[in-house]
Amino acid sequence: MSDFAASSAWYARLFGRVPDNGPNASCAEWQIARCTRIQVLPRNELADAGPRTGASLGIIVDDLDEILLGLQGRQIDAPPPQLATHYVRFAPICDPDGNLVTFVESATT
Repeated sequence: MSDFAASSAWYARLFGRVPDNGPNASCAEWQIARCTRIQVLPRNELADAGPRTGASLGIIVDDLDEILLGLQGRQIDAPPPQLATHYVRFAPICDPDGNLVTFVESATT
């Protein structure tokens, strides 16, 4: 992340809560499932030396409409759900650095 403080604040709004853990001053961590954590870290010099590529994160959810309403309530712009197949809807959003976070709902889950 190019601006750790701004990105951490954005992800706190995305998840609707402050980080669950901060292993050090430059790491914010959310536990999103029993065995799944997401960490927000600042970019380091080695990463900045190479080509800039964005990250993509897919999060499977049970109720996409509920997630999107929650995001709107936390001032995160999200597009209307898109239909990928007869069984899958999704909504992609970008964080402040342009990394893609896509919420995906499957009718089969």
